[in-house]
Amino acid sequence: MATINPLLVSLDIKSTDKVISIKENGNIDSNFVITHLIKQILFENNKLCFVILHNTLGHYHNVGKRLGYDFLKQVEEGCIKTIEPLKDIVEDIGNGTNYLIDDKEQIVKALFTSIKNSIEEFTATTPNRAYLIIDDISHLLDLGIDLKYIISFINYCLSLINDDRVSVVINTHVCSKPDEIICNNLNYVSDVVIEVLPLKTGISREVTGVMTIEKSGKAQVTQFHFKAYDKGIKTFHLGESVYNLYK
Repeated sequence: MATINPLLVSLDIKSTDKVISIKENGNIDSNFVITHLIKQILFENNKLCFVILHNTLGHYHNVGKRLGYDFLKQVEEGCIKTIEPLKDIVEDIGNGTNYLIDDKEQIVKALFTSIKNSIEEFTATTPNRAYLIIDDISHLLDLGIDLKYIISFINYCLSLINDDRVSVVINTHVCSKPDEIICNNLNYVSDVVIEVLPLKTGISREVTGVMTIEKSGKAQVTQFHFKAYDKGIKTFHLGESVYNLYK
């Protein structure tokens, strides 16, 4: 990160931010937040366990190239460990295994075991921070996993921050009541809540959408307009608004 990155400056994520939730509302994509956070994680020589449920490895590699990092090279060098449940499901079709077992609780337990093993390997071999990013957890609902098991899975993942060198980032898209429940649970335990929303006035050439950033313990939310470009994001400060943390 040789030059100042406007979005990362706006996000202002610190090592003390242990739980970060990203809320995607309506017809807008919050993926740019994740790809920029990956840039910061790699720049700081930290490690990443990345659970991919939404996009492909190729997507993150292509975006990373535009942002100045080589995602696949970092995977090859062991700085990033990827877990791709949907890819595993496709590969398991017809080969005698049954990833989509009837016991949905077992699915999330198996997924967490993979995550835990990756994080523990990082923390045992490096003094740097280890991050878990899940993009996005809403897709567990698409696999037919009950909401109660998804909430349990989130709690499993949050137990990882008992190690002071571990942070958890979870992205969710909100378009249903179960999504709202997941999001509300995350908001309650997060040190930072990032929300990405479309413009109320519709599409604009000058602005792509609105991003709000809420820091734990503060009664204010920082708001930005943002504009998406091919090689990054520009943010435009909207000031701070008083916010009811428990609305």
